[in-house]
Amino acid sequence: MAGAESCPSCKCDWEEKETITEFFLRKGNTKEEAEKSGAMYGCTPETPRHFGKNVVGIEIMGGYDGVSYWKCTECTATFDRWTMKEVDKTWDLGT
Repeated sequence: MAGAESCPSCKCDWEEKETITEFFLRKGNTKEEAEKSGAMYGCTPETPRHFGKNVVGIEIMGGYDGVSYWKCTECTATFDRWTMKEVDKTWDLGT
């Protein structure tokens, strides 16, 4: 996940502690299989990646093709992806 590792508002974790490759190893894959699966998510020894938790990415139709906002599932605060500033809580993102 690109962005913060935890919610700027409530501080809950937005990333699993283990890397994606470590996740696949724990699930019983061989080292080679885990590395191959991890690489499909962009997780390599040089670029470790983690699965997200407690957060949802929000895309806006007709704008940028990708996540524009992060919404914390714990405190429901929503943040601009690039600035990580909280957006107006009265703005309805359709979630």
